[in-house]
Amino acid sequence: MNLLHTDKETKMSFGLASKQATAFMPGSETQKIKLNEEKTILVVDDESSILSFMRKSLTSAGFSNIKTASNGKNALKALGLIPQDSGGPLDPDVDLVVLDVILPDTDGFEICKQIRRANSDMPVILISGQNIEEIQDKLIECDADDFLAKPFSRAELSTRVKLLINRKKKKEYDASLAELNRGKFKINHNVPFIGDNINGYIIIDPLGWGKESLVYKVINAETKKIYSLKMLSKSSIEKKSTVERFKNEVEIMSKIKHPKIVEFIASGCYNNCPYLVMEYVDGVDLEEYLVTTGKIPMTAFSQIAHDIASAISELHRNKIYHRDIKLKNILYDMNSREAKLIDFGIAQIPEGLIMTQEGFIVGTPIYLAPEIFLGKPANIRSDIYSYGATLYHLLTGSPPFMAESTIDLFKKHINEKPPDIHSIRTGLPEEWNTLIVEKCLAKDPLDRPTSMYNIQLEIERISAYV
Repeated sequence: MNLLHTDKETKMSFGLASKQATAFMPGSETQKIKLNEEKTILVVDDESSILSFMRKSLTSAGFSNIKTASNGKNALKALGLIPQDSGGPLDPDVDLVVLDVILPDTDGFEICKQIRRANSDMPVILISGQNIEEIQDKLIECDADDFLAKPFSRAELSTRVKLLINRKKKKEYDASLAELNRGKFKINHNVPFIGDNINGYIIIDPLGWGKESLVYKVINAETKKIYSLKMLSKSSIEKKSTVERFKNEVEIMSKIKHPKIVEFIASGCYNNCPYLVMEYVDGVDLEEYLVTTGKIPMTAFSQIAHDIASAISELHRNKIYHRDIKLKNILYDMNSREAKLIDFGIAQIPEGLIMTQEGFIVGTPIYLAPEIFLGKPANIRSDIYSYGATLYHLLTGSPPFMAESTIDLFKKHINEKPPDIHSIRTGLPEEWNTLIVEKCLAKDPLDRPTSMYNIQLEIERISAYV
């Protein structure tokens, strides 16, 4: 994950959204994008495969009017601008531009500048295969609204586009409201932007978003150290259960210090939204790793398996059950080759508040132990099952069970044995299949290992053997 690192305040407003592509507005309400409104998107790239990918991505997201250009000249024509007259009017039919920074006849930075010189507030997203650190000054200079590093997913592209379009609508609404109030209306956004100072932590890049929270890369204004900052969205603070889960996560992280668990740094509140500051890991979660990299090398797998076993063992030593062990909750630094456990929102401690009603299943179903589906409380061995399911997914590329519904998935966890690992990925030592399938994924909790520490020892034995 290549991220912006600058002490300078920038003008770039990086698009952030929930998976439902909502935009955060003043107050506690959340307004959704109206996809039935006709919007025209211009996408510019000299590679036909990327143009096709972006067209399909945006079409599937609800945009029917997609214009394309493969060079700067055609892009300027589509916008109503020509190279000899950069002050001409923009095409009113284009609502947003997605623009590659490297084109055969010019570059995206110059086109973005021409759009800005035309007195346009048209949103511009620049895309590039270069790291953002290499081009950050040019991004700031041309006043781009957003940046996407190649390769990016369909969801990432469509979500950024929707957010910038909705943000433009909100800006126009704010301006008209301000005019009606004769300048007395004060614009107040709820989503922090790059350059915002959150109690001494300055945002330098957004890292991700979800239905309830936003995650940023920040720099401590005093020490200049880099951290991650996770903050509840404005709409989420109205939900008591969400706030309680966040408090639970802060409480647990503040109690645990372990090299394979993302370190807690601080917590606080900004614009009534609680946040926590954590160690920054320059990497990706293992789900993203599988999608982008494919098959994991056995040496890396062994180290990850041991790292996470060590992390979970430390939780259990403190009588904490994670309850949501999965690929998405493991960060992997591909430079240091270290794996770290994250996300303790639904983790449980004996004296902690039970945040779900009796019988309500928490966790991710494809990784859950059979007894959890039956409403039994989490314990060491239910975490071990989820750990085994996670290793199975990482090693084979697919989870142990898949089904169309939670009920069908529950039946498979209860009644079926997953395929042997070596039947999916040949050439692996039988010992891995025994540890993961026969032991960790055993139906009866009593047939599973008694502790994560014993699993660590078993991994060390297998690694030494092979």
